[in-house]
Amino acid sequence: MAVMLQEIDVKEAAAAKDRERLQGVWNFVTGRRKAQLFISGDHFTAKFSNGDVYLGTFDVDPTRKPKAMDMTVNEGPLKFKGVAAKAIYALDGEHLVWCPAEPGATERPKAFPPTDSQEFLCIVFRREKPFQS
Repeated sequence: MAVMLQEIDVKEAAAAKDRERLQGVWNFVTGRRKAQLFISGDHFTAKFSNGDVYLGTFDVDPTRKPKAMDMTVNEGPLKFKGVAAKAIYALDGEHLVWCPAEPGATERPKAFPPTDSQEFLCIVFRREKPFQS
């Protein structure tokens, strides 16, 4: 039992660290769909250039390979409202690679596809620098 509690503590500590690293505004670098991602606490807003906006909550599991993110759409296109999306992500300095399955899909991407993949959306973001006065 003590070993299981230690594993849970390690997983939660790693999740808290990644959630902290994800906070802020992420701007599009490359991918099939131009988007901007905002993360505050355990909430996200994904704004796509075609006008689609998704708002919801997320949880991460950085102990999985690749790292996993579960996102629940609370507001957005009607067919996805209340639906969960299984994603993978990677943090590399000021870059975030984000690859979600379509909301409602039962399978999580197993690896990062090319950014022009038609099977899964894969976007590379760069962290927006805070305003300096």
